[in-house]
Amino acid sequence: MSMKKLVEQNGWTSATVDLDSMDPEVAKMHIMESRPKFKLAYPLSIQHILVMYASNLVPIMVVAGVAQLTSDQTVIMLQGALIAAGLATLINLYPIRIGGFQIGANLPIMMGTSSTFIPPMTAVAAAAVAMGHHNPIGLVLGGLLVAAIAEVLLGVFYKYLKHFLPPVVLGCSLLSVGIMLIGIGINNFGGGGPGTNPNFGSPQNLSVAFLVFTVYVVLQRFGTGIWKMASALFAMITGYIVAMMLGMVNFTPIVEARIFAVPMPFTLGIVFEPWAIGMFFAVYVASGLATIGYTHTITSQSMGRMSTNKETAGALYGDVLGTIVALIFNALPNTEFGQNAALVAYTKVISKWVLTLSSITLIAASFFPPIGAVFASMPAAVIGGGILAVFAFIMTNALVLISKDGFPPKKITQLCVTFAIGLGFAPPIGAGVAGSNYSLLIQHLPGWMQFITADRILLMSVVAILINILFMTKEDFARIAKAIRSEEEIEYV
Repeated sequence: MSMKKLVEQNGWTSATVDLDSMDPEVAKMHIMESRPKFKLAYPLSIQHILVMYASNLVPIMVVAGVAQLTSDQTVIMLQGALIAAGLATLINLYPIRIGGFQIGANLPIMMGTSSTFIPPMTAVAAAAVAMGHHNPIGLVLGGLLVAAIAEVLLGVFYKYLKHFLPPVVLGCSLLSVGIMLIGIGINNFGGGGPGTNPNFGSPQNLSVAFLVFTVYVVLQRFGTGIWKMASALFAMITGYIVAMMLGMVNFTPIVEARIFAVPMPFTLGIVFEPWAIGMFFAVYVASGLATIGYTHTITSQSMGRMSTNKETAGALYGDVLGTIVALIFNALPNTEFGQNAALVAYTKVISKWVLTLSSITLIAASFFPPIGAVFASMPAAVIGGGILAVFAFIMTNALVLISKDGFPPKKITQLCVTFAIGLGFAPPIGAGVAGSNYSLLIQHLPGWMQFITADRILLMSVVAILINILFMTKEDFARIAKAIRSEEEIEYV
């Protein structure tokens, strides 16, 4: 029996690659429950870390600054972010099962600190500092812990709610994520963002970034086997070497890092106050919608199918448990990372062993700071050159979802309204809200509407859902009611 037929009987394999034409060890990369050789798997695991490493730590740096934490307190949060990302990823790779209840998706999902929560987290921290609160960061952590119930409810009712989340809605939500990621990628491409690097957009940064981008594209076009699957890693290694030759790499954090440090739970304390808790409920829903989209991205683009109810609900519960683990270790909410979902979908590498190695490395980095310092020394331009095309893949997949079942006139009108409001009222890409025309545009809106419009993903998701419901007919509602009663899938038109 061929390898492909064998693994298909067990539901382990990608349906989008021809396993029989591959070297057996390379084919294992495309089998979810396989363990390819370490020399092949580990480069791919490092590629996943490089794609997510900066995004995993940046939200902490932002919130720590607003909460006026000391450098030692910030280091505690950064350590917690590493161990939390590793443990949360393991939860999704190897779910916790209690009867028919499953926490974790049992899919190749990489977890990390969510950027979606930055606006409300900074708002709570700033308000706490202004009030002279004794523990601003504890107030943030406490609010996040209680409000996570919102995503639990999303998982509990997903089998009913999914009927109001057709491909066009998930596609619009993913499109907003892709737009956000492209902005992040471009900021890295130029050197880290105009607010963090005075040499942003310099010829040196752009040259290195374009070199990495070119190597990545060439390997994708002409590479085979591990060279193609780990093209982002090899491209970034090339850029790192060139950056070292140009004096762009700062080795001081590596040299000065402590050899060993144990992440300790509850070091920063947790404080519960109702007003802080209320700031986070809506954002957990937006984060959950993004997780639903990422999960569908992985299964549809690398396995040729949509994710099941158990997988999607498990991913939502995995977000919540991963967030609880992160908060215990003084870090911030964890969620499924879109850039890594895109990487899985792009390479078709679904072996859970690859991400297991990523998790082990992240956990080790939390105990051995020099490991994390090596990853952190990667210049932003090198990372930007390696991830820009991967981020663009999220947008491409969003368009694929949106185009499912064609473009009847009703859907075109629905998309026009969704894009007009969901994109038009969102903050400018890569620009601050304060002092821009955007701040003047929304100044007279109620506070809750200003809160929604401040987050591009939340705004697009809410608008897409509401417009979809508005455009539904009596027949649509009848089909959904029947599907809920019979627990069957429905075809969207």
